Amino acid sequence: MLLSELRHHLYLILATMIVVVVASLLTGGLQFMLISLCCLFFLWLAGYWYHLFKLVRWLERPKLRNVPQGIGIWNNIFNTLMLQARSRKKRKQKLGVALLRFNRIAETIPEGVLILGQDGHIQWLNHLAAIHLNLDAEQDNNSMLADLIENVDFRRFLDKPATESVNIKLTLENMNSGLPRVLNIIRTPFDEQATLIITQDITAAEQLNATRTAFVANVSHELRTPLTVINGFLETLTDMPDLPQEQRQSFIALMSKEGARMNHLLADLLTLSRLENQVVSSVCKQPLNLSTLAEQVVFEAEILSENKHHFICEIAADIWIEGIQQDLYNAFSNLLFNAVRYTPQYGTITIRLYSEQDENNYQQTVFQVSDTGPGIAAEHIPHLTERFYRVDSGRSRQSGGTGLGLAIAKYALAEHGGKLQIESIAGHGSTFSAVLPQMNNKVLDSSRTPA
Repeated sequence: MLLSELRHHLYLILATMIVVVVASLLTGGLQFMLISLCCLFFLWLAGYWYHLFKLVRWLERPKLRNVPQGIGIWNNIFNTLMLQARSRKKRKQKLGVALLRFNRIAETIPEGVLILGQDGHIQWLNHLAAIHLNLDAEQDNNSMLADLIENVDFRRFLDKPATESVNIKLTLENMNSGLPRVLNIIRTPFDEQATLIITQDITAAEQLNATRTAFVANVSHELRTPLTVINGFLETLTDMPDLPQEQRQSFIALMSKEGARMNHLLADLLTLSRLENQVVSSVCKQPLNLSTLAEQVVFEAEILSENKHHFICEIAADIWIEGIQQDLYNAFSNLLFNAVRYTPQYGTITIRLYSEQDENNYQQTVFQVSDTGPGIAAEHIPHLTERFYRVDSGRSRQSGGTGLGLAIAKYALAEHGGKLQIESIAGHGSTFSAVLPQMNNKVLDSSRTPA
């Protein structure tokens, strides 16, 4: 289009020159012709420089609204420039949208992504990579990655040839919590000038593996003791068939006790597994009279105590919540039976059930068990609800505990939107409080049923 216009423009100039030459020769001779041609050339040159000046000024600030207007071929040139400017603007907008979309995608990827130059400088990284590696996304950009992370194994990892994907497991400090963060870092070729580094936070997976390993070891240990006892008695009975009847009955009673202990352990394991993995619907919960449930647990605790302890009961009447009776029974009974097991003879156990308002003025119910036992040192309290955790493992086994009671209580309360609070001072007894949200009175009036 522009080429044809240029050709047409040249033809027009040539035709104009011919007309001027012929007219000048007919009217004034050769001298007049030369003067006319010079004037024509001057006018053409002035127009050329005028339009060129407008073009240069526009190129300094090329905006669509300031595209100059011209005459003849210059008008076509300016129109072509305007079309090209519009096209570049559209491409720039599309590129900006694509870049913004890429950045959003990069920020939402559940892994850290970092582009490392051939010389080891950071060319680009997303927000998660900065968090994983304790970097500043703005200040550390274009810095040497090996200088920012002081770890010998990581530097060796970066020095490996980038011809194929390699990975390393690295432990760094979490700057927010101060706890160790375990990362799986993958380095893979990106192009000839850069490599791609992907960081994955595998702390939770590592903790889960460690928990599983510890769980299997604890279960094996807990089952090994009673099985060893039973097998030992069975071998004795097999090798010595003429044992006195009284001794045989004693062996059988001990085997029965160890078998019951294994059954108790397996039942607690099944209960804890169900509480940890089950998502309980509100349909499964029913209005429950906690006052009646607490009285039932106290009655069973007094039987377990065999009159060895002094019980003080302060149970408020007619306290209702919405919940699952069996799970709350497990929580309350574990708290109270632990107090019976670990409180010395003639000690005092106080059981309270009452309602109060929390800090947000919501009504809540508290089932509280206090004892005059040996108490618990402060360093043990955060771990008491862990599976198989024991302050004194030998004493716990002698008392018949499985090491799962407080874990069951914690998950049973969490199932009902509650929590377990523990207060204890070594040598001065302990207080365990199960805090639960109380039922709305309007709901209670419309759906109350006996426990």
